Amino acid sequence: MNKSFSIHLILFFSCIFVAGLSAQEDPSVDTIFRSVVLIRSEGFATENKIQPWMKKNLSTGLGSGLVISKNTILTNAHVVMDAKRITVRTGASKKEYSANVKFIGYDCDLALLEVTEQGFAENTGSLSFAEAYPALGSDLLVLGFPNGQENLTVEKGSVLRLEKNRYSFSGLDFRNVIKINSNILPGNSGGPAVQDGKVVGLVFQISKVGRDVAYLIPNDIIQHFLTDVIDGKYDGFPSLGFTFQSGSPVSLKQVLKIPVEESGIFLNRVYPNSTFSNTLKEKDFLVSLDGLSVTADGELKQQGVMVSLVDYIESKQLGNKISFELYRSGKKYQAEATLQKNFSLDLYREVTDNYLQEAGLVFQPVSRSFFNSEDGDLDSSLKYHYSYFIQDILYRYTNRDIVLSFIFEDSETAKYKKYKFKVLESLNGIVPKDLNDLKKIWKDNAKTFIVLRFRGMDLPIILNPESVNGINVRVKKRYGAGYEE
Repeated sequence: MNKSFSIHLILFFSCIFVAGLSAQEDPSVDTIFRSVVLIRSEGFATENKIQPWMKKNLSTGLGSGLVISKNTILTNAHVVMDAKRITVRTGASKKEYSANVKFIGYDCDLALLEVTEQGFAENTGSLSFAEAYPALGSDLLVLGFPNGQENLTVEKGSVLRLEKNRYSFSGLDFRNVIKINSNILPGNSGGPAVQDGKVVGLVFQISKVGRDVAYLIPNDIIQHFLTDVIDGKYDGFPSLGFTFQSGSPVSLKQVLKIPVEESGIFLNRVYPNSTFSNTLKEKDFLVSLDGLSVTADGELKQQGVMVSLVDYIESKQLGNKISFELYRSGKKYQAEATLQKNFSLDLYREVTDNYLQEAGLVFQPVSRSFFNSEDGDLDSSLKYHYSYFIQDILYRYTNRDIVLSFIFEDSETAKYKKYKFKVLESLNGIVPKDLNDLKKIWKDNAKTFIVLRFRGMDLPIILNPESVNGINVRVKKRYGAGYEE
């Protein structure tokens, strides 16, 4: 964009900013425009996550970003995920600058980029963040580069609702969002929404149902992310780590010898390796956190506002201490715990290319990869083991379920097609804890018969060493797929 055209662009869009920005001298409209950048990312992705031996293709992603300091850009994690090369530029310049991912938060769809070339800061501006949520029905302006267009675009919008919603990037995390009405397109992701010259949120997803409806990541989530990375690494959000029964019926209190007048919640399940796994138990009656009383609905009154337990915990940083009071077997106790993640969510978050291929059989950990693939023939038991691994305490048997994800065409493997997508139960009577453990067990038994048992299948797959070696050679020759050596 030449200088003359840039000046005309600023004058043209000044009209749009009159209501929200004309009353303030700083930041200027020019500063606001120069705070938004176009992001191009290049990376390699497999054609199919559950066939990771396939050749990888180069892909290009486009998005927007917000300059928050001289050489630092805030954007969405999904814009730069798995990128091997990233370039950024402002709408007022054709020059592209190289950038690297400094921090990335998959659980909040945020990432920080660092521009590595000199001269970038001379052509940019930066904005401050609003301290409060925008008012319902208030107007805002959304800036970005829809569909990777060369020129910056400004769209008017309005605040529809403040809510908690699922972040589609992870598919797991429910966090605060700002629902807006605005004509947002792919490529706007990572661009800011501005009100009164300050950022009120970052665009991150578009509604699949409502027309001209999009969602912003609000500033409280952004600030949590920015505070988290101050120590040089991103840890993530702490998790509650337990389920509870609201209502606290009087009869149950009486049976468990808890004073009827006490307010609180009964715990149903405490997940392993979570914040409270070493201090709380099922049937405990939780009455307070950090001196704040817990209501029968699982809320706390903080500064005059009712806050859910989940929101209270997630507003803190991993590693923070939290104190609490509980009743157990009729006695009242005080304890303290260190906030940490819930490992179960990390299991469900996992998308891995790691696999074991032997004898034309491919084994992978059960992960989101299967459910994001185009293969519609997933076994119902596989869906069960994925969805209820923690809820039904399936982790008692193994750290991670492993599935027979693919069978290469071969005369000796043709008879095993019914075993596809079945969960592996054992190899030679040993239950593998995870994929690395399976690799070790297979290697240790490579010179003997391999007996593979699967859940839901009466007969095992039995392979002798000669068959395994022969199939490995044929699969390598025909498909180029390697095996463990």
